[in-house]
Amino acid sequence: MAMSQTVGFRVGAEFSSYSELHREFRRYQRDCAVQLWTRHSRTIEAQRRRAPKRPMNDALRFAEIDYACIHGGKLFRAKGTGKRTNQRTNKTKCPCVIKVRLSPDGDKFVVKEMIESHNHTVQETERERFPRQRRFDSAVQRSRADIKENVGVAAQQGIPRDDTCREKGSPCKTNRTDLEKMVPPLAAVKDATVVVVVSKANVLQAIYFQDNSMKRTFERFPEVLLMDVTYKWDTLRLPTFLLLVIDGNGESELVCMWFVQSEERETIKQLLHIFKQKNPAAERIQTVMCSGKSNQGEVISEVLPHSKPITCLFHTLRTFQTDITTDKLQVTVGQRNLLLEILHNMCYAASAEEYDLLYHQLLDTNAQRAIDYFHRQWHGSRGQWVESFKHEGETYLTSTVKRVELLSQQLQARLGKPADSASLAEGLLRALGGLRAESEGRDGQQQLRSPPAESSPVAAAYWELLTGYAFARVCRELEEAEWVSFLSAGPERARPACRRRALLTGTGGCQCAFRTAMKLPCRHLLALRRLRGHELYDPTLCSPRWSRQHCQRDQPPPALLLPESEPVPAQPPAAAPPSLGEQTPAVAATAAQQERYSQAYRLSQKLSLLAAGCPAEEFDSCLAVMTTVTNIWARGGQVQVTEINVTRPGEDKPPTPENMPSEVNNTNQN
Repeated sequence: MAMSQTVGFRVGAEFSSYSELHREFRRYQRDCAVQLWTRHSRTIEAQRRRAPKRPMNDALRFAEIDYACIHGGKLFRAKGTGKRTNQRTNKTKCPCVIKVRLSPDGDKFVVKEMIESHNHTVQETERERFPRQRRFDSAVQRSRADIKENVGVAAQQGIPRDDTCREKGSPCKTNRTDLEKMVPPLAAVKDATVVVVVSKANVLQAIYFQDNSMKRTFERFPEVLLMDVTYKWDTLRLPTFLLLVIDGNGESELVCMWFVQSEERETIKQLLHIFKQKNPAAERIQTVMCSGKSNQGEVISEVLPHSKPITCLFHTLRTFQTDITTDKLQVTVGQRNLLLEILHNMCYAASAEEYDLLYHQLLDTNAQRAIDYFHRQWHGSRGQWVESFKHEGETYLTSTVKRVELLSQQLQARLGKPADSASLAEGLLRALGGLRAESEGRDGQQQLRSPPAESSPVAAAYWELLTGYAFARVCRELEEAEWVSFLSAGPERARPACRRRALLTGTGGCQCAFRTAMKLPCRHLLALRRLRGHELYDPTLCSPRWSRQHCQRDQPPPALLLPESEPVPAQPPAAAPPSLGEQTPAVAATAAQQERYSQAYRLSQKLSLLAAGCPAEEFDSCLAVMTTVTNIWARGGQVQVTEINVTRPGEDKPPTPENMPSEVNNTNQN
């Protein structure tokens, strides 16, 4: 390639290639401390249409180029109303211009006109402030892109955190909550299991806590386990794992707590091993719902191979939003939106066929980095995050760990502001005791519930068998069964009409998500049994965990309490500490005392409900009667109740026992 005959920008200078012209253009700007821009250009192709017979070299690309100062060109004219008067522009009609045209033979560039005068000051410092000079060159940009990619990969794999103690006055605040101070308050709980996990350097890494009530609850409802982490308790930063189960009334019950210094894989693995060792019912776990962070699914599969780990739907969608970015995957904004839409629909796929259809749509995007990311992170574990695959086992239609978050918020509201880790442990124990008292009250109301009005014999039979939560679900399925139609029906199996997926239903089972996830009779099963003339009520269709008998089994009432007027005697030093949420009894209760107390406790619950439902004008008198009885018994006296027949104004018939007042007679025995 021939070199130019004249060096530098001047009238008559020639350049044999566009790259040579552009190189000189950049040198001129640097040497003269000016910033130029291409104000006008015309390509060879466009010029050939204007002059088809003129010879032109296609390798030059352009036939005309006009370079102008950044302050030159057409003056900016505002189109607004003048309300924003602080608008500025670089255009000041600067006359500087360099015009480059093709040579007569069309084989070179020639500078035809050059005006180097400016109507503003020309300084190097002024030029350096323009964005073009502040921009990184291509090599630095590639380096920055590599850094971004490496950061993205590190974020996906998880960066191990260094919890070593920092120098005093360091600006970076780390988690230094003193776990050692939490051990004594937790260990003081009666019959509680407290295990400390230490590192090889004998540094405390985690505390495992589970009291006797948690163990009993998990023993009765171990099928589905939910776990998530709470990072902060008011001002104290302490990652705390909360493990929950769903009881027969559909309520969340806490079964274990882990206080950890960090979420390292080995720490979580050790705690899971301890949980499995201390709870024989862990062998009956069917599903473990987790947030999916820190490779929790892999750890769960390793420690509990018989269970199925599934990922929280909310965390899955949030991870997609974080990972699918234009920088990490080098895609356009439109491609990113399309990828997010496909992945979002994958989460809610109702069948394997729908998932495969969306999967092929993802492959058709030709976004190779996104496809590789999906294959590496998600495709192989689709059974853990796709809704239709998640509910193939017992999940009780739970798709998120929202229950854990709600429990954490309830504990936060009752906790207050702990000053240190010791007060945090004591506050959590008090908060747990209060939440249990409320849960026991709701359970008592469930036991005293009335049968549904105008219910069918089938619904009444299920009402006698199931808890209120399970009965409400079955009752809805009984209503919807009236509208189920079948595409085909054989002697034992049928295919019900379903909008999103093909189902196969039998008289004893169904492939729908409700039946597989809840272990209760679904609408398709009930409709087929009605079609075949089978009895709709069948206790074997319901999992025993939903029965009223199972929920009441081994559920002791609260501990024996002292009367308010009697002081609590001092305990000997060797006495065992009280249980969580209980007060210390004055005398050790025998088995007979505990049985009498249980009977009186259930009756007092019913009495409280009756008093709460009486008319407002009679509540004070009812409360006075109850208070009088309590005070008499506290003094050691005896009470006789005499029924008084009183006719209220507007009543012509004798009152019923519910609206008859009573007279309390006190008989003191000295």
